[in-house]
Amino acid sequence: MAKLGSDKRPAVVRVRTMPKGEKIVALCEKHHWKVIAGIEPDQPEDLSDIDLLLRGSAGEPPAPRAAPRIGRNDYCPCGSGKKFKNCCATP
Repeated sequence: MAKLGSDKRPAVVRVRTMPKGEKIVALCEKHHWKVIAGIEPDQPEDLSDIDLLLRGSAGEPPAPRAAPRIGRNDYCPCGSGKKFKNCCATP
């Protein structure tokens, strides 16, 4: 899937006023994101794509992933070739 904010997958936003739409477009141009902005006064605003782009560009590291669980009958990760229950799992 193409990256959000690229030519193949532009961010899509809906705002109620022209000045707010201009601010969104200026923000996207500053970050070199492609955006499609619709001005619809009678619809609720939708800025979710911009929120995703801003969260991703803030330099925040992704959430840490949990290490895969080792089952008793899986091979031991120490490299001994034994089953975990007969190797490192025993006290």
